[in-house]
Amino acid sequence: MRILVLFLFASVALGGLPSRDVKKGNQAAQEKRLDDAQYYYVRALEDGADTANVMYNLGNAMYDAGEFERAQRIYGAALDSTESTEVLSQTLYNMGTASLQAQKLDEAVSALTESLVMNPADEDAKRNLELARRLQRMQQEQQQQQQQQGEQDSTKQNQDQQQQQQSEQNQPPEDQQQEQQQSEPQQSEQQGDSVQQQPQTPQQMTKEEAEQLLNALQQEEQKTLQEVRKAKVAGKKKKERDW
Repeated sequence: MRILVLFLFASVALGGLPSRDVKKGNQAAQEKRLDDAQYYYVRALEDGADTANVMYNLGNAMYDAGEFERAQRIYGAALDSTESTEVLSQTLYNMGTASLQAQKLDEAVSALTESLVMNPADEDAKRNLELARRLQRMQQEQQQQQQQQGEQDSTKQNQDQQQQQQSEQNQPPEDQQQEQQQSEPQQSEQQGDSVQQQPQTPQQMTKEEAEQLLNALQQEEQKTLQEVRKAKVAGKKKKERDW
């Protein structure tokens, strides 16, 4: 999955020359000194450099550092309606890709869809959008399974309570039980020797067993999600461009 890295050379408002801190930030980002890059970009913002361009570069640095949620927010702040359609599409693509990496699937689908509206020929955006929608469906199915399991547990609990109440209501008084035990001791002993063992009815799954099964299913779902993401996200492409 590529992430567009367009090092935007912002200018200081008064001087009109490229910001020295932005240049240092871009150099640090290219050398993978990501903490330094973030430091220079923030300092450039304090000095009055172009907000949209510097925020875009800052988002790239955070993305490369694996800070996907922060990168998503920074890309959002970098959106500027006065920019060209191409720049907006690239920013939306990066924001959607960061959202996908952070597993914020609704935001990923929204941003990537907007990016494709502006640039329908972007094959990477199409693939990422397809992946986001697939993961979104898997997440919804997992939530439905959890809801169904919860409903089944609740129904079983209610049934157990009803059976217990019926058993208590049908139980004979204590005095009658004692009389029956005293009048038929010998008969009980004789029957105890001759009674054949009745087949056991299958035991229903306990709540603990159901929870263990659900946890196992959830772990398998998470493993599947991770494998799908690894197969698509690894090996992102970079494209540098002077702005």
